[in-house]
Amino acid sequence: MEPVRDGKGLRVNVPRLRWVAILFLTLLVILALVLLLVFYVPEQAAMGYLVLGLAGLGATVLLLIAVFALSSDYLRTQKRLLDLLAREKEAVKIEQQSAEIILELNALVSKQTEEQARLNEELRNLFMETIRALVATLEARDRYTEGHSVRVANWTKMLGNYIGLSDAEMEVLERGSLLHDIGKIGIPDQILHKPGRLTEEEFAVIKEHPARGEKIVEHIRQLSPSLPVIRWHHERPDGRGYPDGLTDIPKLALITSVCDCFDAMTSERPYRQAMTYSEAKSEMLKVAGNQHDKELTLAFFEMLETTEAGYRSMQHVPGLPPSGVVPENNARLESHHERSEILV
Repeated sequence: MEPVRDGKGLRVNVPRLRWVAILFLTLLVILALVLLLVFYVPEQAAMGYLVLGLAGLGATVLLLIAVFALSSDYLRTQKRLLDLLAREKEAVKIEQQSAEIILELNALVSKQTEEQARLNEELRNLFMETIRALVATLEARDRYTEGHSVRVANWTKMLGNYIGLSDAEMEVLERGSLLHDIGKIGIPDQILHKPGRLTEEEFAVIKEHPARGEKIVEHIRQLSPSLPVIRWHHERPDGRGYPDGLTDIPKLALITSVCDCFDAMTSERPYRQAMTYSEAKSEMLKVAGNQHDKELTLAFFEMLETTEAGYRSMQHVPGLPPSGVVPENNARLESHHERSEILV
C-alpha cells in the first residue's frame, strides 16, 4: 500500500503501523506472562490460570492477526508483481510497436528521399536538354559551327575527368562549356558567316560574345557558377585575351579554352580548310603557356592520344595518328568517367 496523508497532512504508512501495533500487543502478552511467573502464588492458582488463559487467547488472536496481515501483504505483493509484469509486458508491446513505427517511418523517408532524388535528376536532365536545345538552335544558323559546342563540352568533360575534377566542378564545367558561345546569338549573320577575313571592327563585335553570353544567362540561378566559363573562355595566361585581359584565369575557363581552340582549328571554316591533327597540335603547343595553359594543353593531347574514349572522340579530325592507348591512362579516364556521362 502506498503512503497516504492524514488529516494534518503527515505521511502515514498503514502497513508499517499495523506491524508496529502487532509488535506492541505481542510485547504486552509477553509482559503478562512474565508478571504471572514473577508473582505466581499457589494459593491463587485459579487466578494464574485465568491470566495464563487470557495470555494464550491474546497470543492466539495476535497469531491470527499476524497470519491475516501476512496473507494480506502476500496478496498485495502478488498483485503488485502481477501489475508490474503487466506493465512490463505493455512496455515491451509499446516498444515493439514503436520500433515498427520507426521502421515504417524510415522506409517512408527513404522512399521519399529516393523519389526526391529521382525528381531532381529528372529536373537536371530536363534542364540540360533545354540547354542542348538552345545550343542546337544557335548552331543551326551556321553549318560550319554545327555541333561545335557539344564537341567542346564532350572534350572538357573528358579532360576534367582525366585530371580528376570533383563532381561539382564537372557539373559547372559541363553547363558552362555547352553555353560558352551562347553570346553569338546576338552577332549579325553577315559577320558571323563572313567567308573572308574579318575587319578590326567586325572582330571587335565578335569579341563581345563572351560578355553577351554572360548577360543572357546571368539571371538563371542554376547557371551562376558557370558564368566565369562563359565570360572568360577567351582569356589568355599572358593577359592578351578578351573581354577583360585577365592573367589569373579560373581553371574551368582554361579547360574550355583549350578544347574550344582545338575544335575550331580542326573544323572547316568559310575562309579555310580544317587543320589536321598534327597541325593543330603543333600550333597549340607553340602557344602553350601564352595563349593556353601549358599543363592543361599537354594533358589534353595526352588524353586524346592515350585513351580509347579520347581517340574515339576525334574520328572527325583529319590526319589522325595511329592509336596509342596507354592502359594506365585509359583506366585513369574510365575510373572518373563512371561518375559523369560523356556527351555524344
